[in-house]
Amino acid sequence: MSFKLLCFLFCWCLVLSKNVFGRLKLLLPVKRKSAQVDLLDLRFRAEPLGAAVKGQVLSKYNVDQAAVFVVDENGRGLYVVSEPSLTLEEQRVYSLLMENLYFSLKPLAKMDDPLKYIEQFIWESAEDLGLMEQVQASFQKLKYFIARDAFSYGPLHIPMMDPNVEEISVTSYAVPANVIHRSFSEYDWLETNICFGSEEALRNYVQKLAQRTGKSVTVAIPFTDSMTREGHRVAVTFADEVTLPGSTIAIRKFPESPLSMGHLLKFGTLTPLMAAYFWLLVEYKGFILTLGAMSSGKTSFTNCLLTMIDPVMKIATIEDTPELRIPHSSWQRFKARHTYSLTEAKYDVDLMDLVKLSLRYRPDYIVIGEVRGEEIRALVQGAALGHGCLATFHAESPSSALVRMRSPPMDVAEGGIMLVWCFALLGRVRLPSGRVVRRVLEATEVVPREGCADLKRIFLWHARSDSFTPTTSDEVVKNSVRLEIVKRFTGWSDGELAEELERRASFLKRITDEEKLSYGDFAAAIRSYYASRRVKTE
Repeated sequence: MSFKLLCFLFCWCLVLSKNVFGRLKLLLPVKRKSAQVDLLDLRFRAEPLGAAVKGQVLSKYNVDQAAVFVVDENGRGLYVVSEPSLTLEEQRVYSLLMENLYFSLKPLAKMDDPLKYIEQFIWESAEDLGLMEQVQASFQKLKYFIARDAFSYGPLHIPMMDPNVEEISVTSYAVPANVIHRSFSEYDWLETNICFGSEEALRNYVQKLAQRTGKSVTVAIPFTDSMTREGHRVAVTFADEVTLPGSTIAIRKFPESPLSMGHLLKFGTLTPLMAAYFWLLVEYKGFILTLGAMSSGKTSFTNCLLTMIDPVMKIATIEDTPELRIPHSSWQRFKARHTYSLTEAKYDVDLMDLVKLSLRYRPDYIVIGEVRGEEIRALVQGAALGHGCLATFHAESPSSALVRMRSPPMDVAEGGIMLVWCFALLGRVRLPSGRVVRRVLEATEVVPREGCADLKRIFLWHARSDSFTPTTSDEVVKNSVRLEIVKRFTGWSDGELAEELERRASFLKRITDEEKLSYGDFAAAIRSYYASRRVKTE
C-alpha cells in the first residue's frame, strides 16, 4: 500500500471520527456553563428572525410559519419578519438533523417533491438517532427551518416566498436588506430586519444563490445574472471585486401567475379604450415599442399585449433572461447565451443572432424582451417583412427613443424608424395621495412625413386628476394615423372603426368587472372572443 493512500485513509478516518464523536457529544446530556456555550458547539445553527415591533403596524400577515409586520416608524417603512423561536434542545436536534442531511442528501434535481422528502427524512433520521420524542414535539418548527436553510433561500426565505414583495436588495453585509412591497409602494424601499452581519456570511450566501440558478461567481468572474426556478431575476456580485464594500444581491420577483390586461385595467394603469386601441394595433401586426425607466412595468405591459393576440398565431420571443410568459401553444422561446471568458466569447449567441434565427421559424410575431443594440435593426427588417413586432426599450420619452435609435450602436435608418407604429411610455409615478403607481403616461404614434419620422400623441395621462385623454373612440379614430392601416385591412369606415373600439373596450371592461383577472381566466376570455368572431364570419 502506497504512502499517499495510507495518508488518505488516515485523514478520512479522522473526518469520520470527528463526525461520530460530534454527534455523540450532542446526544449525551453533558452539562454546560451556559446555553451560549452549547450553541457555539453546534455545527449547524438555525438563526430565527425576530425583533421588537416599534411604530404603527400597517399590516400583519403570515408567510409560511413566520409573521410579517409592515410598520411605519416615524415616516420610515419597515418590513419585520418574526420566525418561530427555538429552544436550546430544539437547536441541538436541528443541528443533528442538518448534519445527517448534509451527509446523505440526494441531488435536488432528482427529488420529485422536496418537502415530502424532508418530512420523510426527518422521521427516518429521528428514528436512527433516537430523537423521536423531541421531533414529535417540534416537528413543524424543525421542518420549517430545515426546508428554509437546506432547500429554500435561508435568511431571504420569507421575502422570496411573500407574493407581496416585488424586489429585494442587499447592498452590503453591514446594512439590512430592503424590499419593495406591492401594497405599500408609497414607502419605496422598506428596511427589513434581515442582516448578514459579515462579508464572509454574505459571500457564502451569494455563492449558494448563484449555484441555485445554475451559475457561479468567483474572484475571476465576480458577477452574474440569472433566473431562479420560480422565474425571478437575480443579479449578484462577489466580494469587493466590482462592488464596495463587498458582495451584493438584487432580486426582481415576478408573480407566480403573470399579470393580465384585466389587472392593469383594475389598477388604473390604462383605460379600456386605450387597451382596445393597443389591441387593434397588435392584432393587425403593428410594431410597438414599450418605453420607460427601470421597474416601470414595461415587461408586464408587453406581456399583457401578447395575451390579446389571436391564440392561433405563432409568436417568437427573444430574451437575454426569460421573463415573458404567454398562453399561446405556438410559442417559440429563444434565449441568449453569454459567457464570461474571453476565450469562450466566440461561443456567445446574442440577441442579433436569435432575431435572424427566428425569421427561419416563420413566426407571425417577433418579440424582444429588451432591445439595447444592433438587434433592433434585425427587428426592423422583421417588421418590413410583415411580422408583428414588439419590444421594450429604455427611454424617458418617445423623442429620446428616436434619438437613441438614430445613434450608435443602433444606427436605425430613418426608413426603419418609420416602420414603428407606436411608442407606449410607462412610468412609475407618485399620486397626490402619496401612493406610487404605474401608468401608461402616453401613447404616441410614429408618423412618416416627407422622408422623416414625426411623432403624434394619441393618449396622455394627467397627473393632477390621474386621468387619461381622449375619452371617446371618435377622437381616437380622428387623431390616429396608424389606425388608417387597420381600416385598409378591414374596409371599415371611421364610424365602424370607432364602433369596434367601443365594442372591444366594453368587452375588456366587462371581463374586468366580472373579476376575470387571473392570467388563465383572461386568456380564456380572449380565446372565446376570437372563437366567437370566427363563428360569425363563417
